[in-house]
Amino acid sequence: MEKVEEPTVLFGKSKWIWAEDATQKNSYVIIRRTFSFGQDKPPTRAVCRVACETHYFMYVNGNAVVWEGGFNRGKRSYYDEFDIAKYLIKGDNVVVFYCNYYGNDGRDIVSAPRAGFIFECNDLGIYSDRSFTVYESKAYKAPKNDNCCYAGWSVNYDASLEGQIENVLDPSFNSSLFKPATEHAEYPDDAIGTLAPRPLPLYKFSAQPVIGKVKKISDQFSGDKYIITLPREMRITPYFEVTGNGQERITVTTDRTDCMGCYGDETSTYSAHSVVYTTKPTVNVFDCLLPMTGNSVIFSMPRTVKVMKLGYREIAYDAKPTCEVETDSSRLNALFDKAVNTLYCNMGSTLMDTAERDRSMWLGDASIEARALYLAFGDATDIVKKVIDDILDYSGDNVLYSCVPGNIPVDIPAHGLLAMSEYGLFAQYRNFIGDTGVFRAEYNKLCEYLMLWDMTENGVAPRDGTRRWYDNLYNIDEAILENALYYSACKFMLDVGGSIGEHDYDEAFEDRMANIADYIESAWDGLGYTSREDSYDDRANAFVTLAGLVPTDRKAAVARLLSAVQNASPYLEWAVTEALCKLDRRDLARKRFETRNALSAESDMTTLGEDWSGFGSGCQSYRSSAIFEIIQLFGGIDISEGASKIDITPDFTAINDFRVELKLATGELAVRYKYSPVRIDIVIENRTTAKIELNIDPDRIGRSVERRTIVINKGKNKFTI
Repeated sequence: MEKVEEPTVLFGKSKWIWAEDATQKNSYVIIRRTFSFGQDKPPTRAVCRVACETHYFMYVNGNAVVWEGGFNRGKRSYYDEFDIAKYLIKGDNVVVFYCNYYGNDGRDIVSAPRAGFIFECNDLGIYSDRSFTVYESKAYKAPKNDNCCYAGWSVNYDASLEGQIENVLDPSFNSSLFKPATEHAEYPDDAIGTLAPRPLPLYKFSAQPVIGKVKKISDQFSGDKYIITLPREMRITPYFEVTGNGQERITVTTDRTDCMGCYGDETSTYSAHSVVYTTKPTVNVFDCLLPMTGNSVIFSMPRTVKVMKLGYREIAYDAKPTCEVETDSSRLNALFDKAVNTLYCNMGSTLMDTAERDRSMWLGDASIEARALYLAFGDATDIVKKVIDDILDYSGDNVLYSCVPGNIPVDIPAHGLLAMSEYGLFAQYRNFIGDTGVFRAEYNKLCEYLMLWDMTENGVAPRDGTRRWYDNLYNIDEAILENALYYSACKFMLDVGGSIGEHDYDEAFEDRMANIADYIESAWDGLGYTSREDSYDDRANAFVTLAGLVPTDRKAAVARLLSAVQNASPYLEWAVTEALCKLDRRDLARKRFETRNALSAESDMTTLGEDWSGFGSGCQSYRSSAIFEIIQLFGGIDISEGASKIDITPDFTAINDFRVELKLATGELAVRYKYSPVRIDIVIENRTTAKIELNIDPDRIGRSVERRTIVINKGKNKFTI
């Protein structure tokens, strides 16, 4: 096959193709293209570019190559790029694409008004047009209604309607079911728009189905239920091989298909997508194209169905944990491991709030996730930039929205302020990456977001937005909390402005901060900060502390309050832990952390859930806060200035035996503390370009030693106290 001249523009020789009707919602098509090298060797390079509205699964000569390709679109549409050369063979070859058009929007996606598939491989001289053949599968029937919060549909598949397509992955397959593709438009077009390169890696997946060990439960009335327990909570697509008489119904779910609501919504159930499969006579092989999340896969079927194989393919964000932690506490170790898996499950086309129920980006959750992600997954930092880009794409009215990309952006002021604070999404991006490009380009927009709040004589007036929400639990002191968050956001933007030479908003922010400081000072009643009589909120007092508004002589009182009051749900519990650390009471922070997380640490779950006692999602992204609580707060490792500055301050009132290995933007760092009554060993292996300082504080070391700061050299540094 001769290589043709590469087009000068993207998809310059390709057409958007589909079946004849490209507007049918929940449409499934199979698209094929055969080609041959004769007796010539295949090329060593065959880079493909593919885009699909909405998703596709790709095989080359029977090999699964892409699993859930295509990217959730919002204000941007994307194409994938990858090389298929290693799958090519002498003689006849075939590429097969299983494509699905959603046509329904959700919190995670905005659908185009029609379906479409476009392909180019300049190395092979293949471009999507009428030379591709298409079969619109009749086996996919209208599914039941779901109340899931994200786009797409459940699978309702009737195998008796699929036609003779068993060998569709074979290059020699030929069937009158397949017709020449319909060319719907040239690129770019008005329906789908201009395509950008996929900013995140393609998903990794099991190249072959994993055949699981099955537990069988039989019931004479309801039939057989087969359960595969997964190694951990994960995202999978189910697989089965069975024989049947025809028209038997098989359902596939996970243990998390039905997810409860949380505080205030405990009676609700949110059903994720599931599979209903109707058998054909004899053999049924189904490699399902529906990602599902859970700890186990559940196949339910009549007793007349005979099982040959049951299994799944794992599908996940293409990253591995680059962080290891070991402490003297089995609870801390368990919580850390569960937090890492929780974060991993919630990494996809965005930072999701939960892989089970919402699958959408909420600004507050993303802020917490981002900080954990930079510590746990050194190879996955691009996803934070993707989240920031999505937010800024939707911020034409200067509002920072949650649930983007999606059809209904949500303005939650408390989430936006958290994202803008010294502890939020933008601060973590700067602390760990050091990129100022976003702030140089969007400084005015970010500042104008803060100007949406009205000032009063008593600080900023809480802003309603689309929804007023601060935390899941009750007794929230909204006035104090919102003012403390606003103060921190102004403080962060003043610092950003100073670093990039922007000062237009300095006076406005300084005036507002002074007003807020006066208001919060007036809210002190001797026991804590409150805007309500005889009622105290740990979250509000925590953020006052984090904003730096607690004078030295009040630190002990605020620490007592934060130890005694337990209003916070897991969403904002990290702020209380961090505030206690800032008040120099890491001992109290560690005690509260272990007490509140005790049930989660001891449970059989491999992820951390939405609340303390089991309501809601079992895999909630904000619980990944345990990662930075253990490493940064208890381990005393402070990372800033794009990971070019790292301060290490051991505190043996919080943790006695601690080991961590990190991969940061500036290199790799390993830290080990070991405490005994007679000796303290500290080992720091520095393989970074950062300036690293070890701070010896006698109050934290727990014995009479000289207070000093030691600059850490490259390589291994050992200290004994």
